[in-house]
Amino acid sequence: MNRLKITIISKAIARKAATIAGILASIGGIAVVLNWTFLRRLVTYPDDPITNAEWYQPLKTVPGKPSELPQATSSSISQDSLQEVTAYARSANSSALLIMHRGNLIWERYWQGFTPTSTSNSMSMSKTIVALLVGIAIEEGHLKSELEPVANYIPEWSEDERSKITLQDLLYMQSGLRNWDNTDNPVSDLVQMYAGTDADAVAIKIPAVQSPGQAFNYNSANTQILGEVLERATGERYADYLSTRLWQPLQANDAYLWLDRPQGNSKPFCCLFATPRDWARIGQLFLDRGQVKGKQIVPSAWLDKMTQGSPLQPKYGYQVWLQARTELKPGIYDRTSSQPFLARDTFYLDGASRQRVYVIPSQKLVIVRIGEKSEQWDDSIMPNILIGNLIDGHQEK
Repeated sequence: MNRLKITIISKAIARKAATIAGILASIGGIAVVLNWTFLRRLVTYPDDPITNAEWYQPLKTVPGKPSELPQATSSSISQDSLQEVTAYARSANSSALLIMHRGNLIWERYWQGFTPTSTSNSMSMSKTIVALLVGIAIEEGHLKSELEPVANYIPEWSEDERSKITLQDLLYMQSGLRNWDNTDNPVSDLVQMYAGTDADAVAIKIPAVQSPGQAFNYNSANTQILGEVLERATGERYADYLSTRLWQPLQANDAYLWLDRPQGNSKPFCCLFATPRDWARIGQLFLDRGQVKGKQIVPSAWLDKMTQGSPLQPKYGYQVWLQARTELKPGIYDRTSSQPFLARDTFYLDGASRQRVYVIPSQKLVIVRIGEKSEQWDDSIMPNILIGNLIDGHQEK
C-alpha cells in the first residue's frame, strides 16, 4: 500500500475488474447494477496517467485570467548547475522542468511532446490547493476556523465518533478515518473515490477507526471531505470557488478538474489539470506571502500555519510536505531523499509519479518538475544542487 498519494491504478486491478464484470454480466439480470463507467475507467486506465490529459472525462473548466510570468535571461545560479539539474530531470522521465528565482522564470525545459500550454494530472499536488482555499474561506467568514468540527458542515458525521474530527485534523491528516488505499482492490475507498462516480458519497461514508489527533495517516479522503466542506460552507461549486478566489487572482491560465460524472463532483484530493507555469505561480505565491502584484489573495498568517509541521508529524503541514523524507517509515511515508535539504525551510507539493513544486523561501527559489513515474527519484538532488550553488555564490562575495 502507498499512503503518500493517489497511486497509479495497476493493470492487476483492471484485469480483476474485467473478470468480475464478465462473470456478473453472464448472470441474468445482474448486469444492470454494474457501474460501467467505473469499470471502463479501470480497464482503460492509461500507462501515462500524468500527461495523458485527453483520457480524463468529463472535465470542468476552472477559468483563469492569464498573464505572462516575469522572465529573466540571467541569474546568479550558474549555467553548470542549471544544466546539471536539467540532465537529472530529463533522465528521470520528466516532461517539464521550470525554475523561478527572485520572482522571475529563469529556466524552462520540456520533453516528450510537452509544451508551456500542456496540462497534466497534478495528482496530490492539488491537495495543497485545497488548503489554500480553506484559508481563504476562513478569511471570508465562510468557516469560523480550522478548529471547528467538520460535522458543522457534514451533519452526516454528527452522531458518531467522526463528530470529534476538526478541520485541522483533516488538514494535518490525523482524522482517524479508515485508510483503505489498496489500489489493487477495486472496492477500496481510494479506488472508488478516484475512478468511481460519486467521490463525495464514498468519502462521507468512510468510518472512523480511531479517535482524531492520535496518529498521522496520509489519507486522500481527508482532502475530499475538505472539498465538500468548502462547497457546503460557501454555497459554491469547488471549481467556481477555486476560479474566483485563487486561479483568476493568481492570473493563471484556464485549468481543469476531473469530475466523477457529468455535472458531478470534483475530486479535490487529486485531479487538477494545470500548466507547469501555473504550478510555478503557486510556488511563487508562497514566496510572495500570499500576494499577487501587491494584492493579498491568501492571508500570510495562513501560509505560516500551512508550513508548520504538525505535532504528530513534523514533516507535514496543512496538506504540504516539509523537510526531506530521508528514511522509510512503514505505513506512514516512503523514503524519497538520500540527503536532507541544504535549506531547512524547503517545503514542497508532492504529486504521484514524483511530481513536485519545491519552494525554498531563504533562496527565493521555486522548482517545478512534471512527469511520469521515475523509479530512481531522489528529492534532494535538484534542490541541493541549486541551493548549494547559491550558497557558494554568496560566500564568494
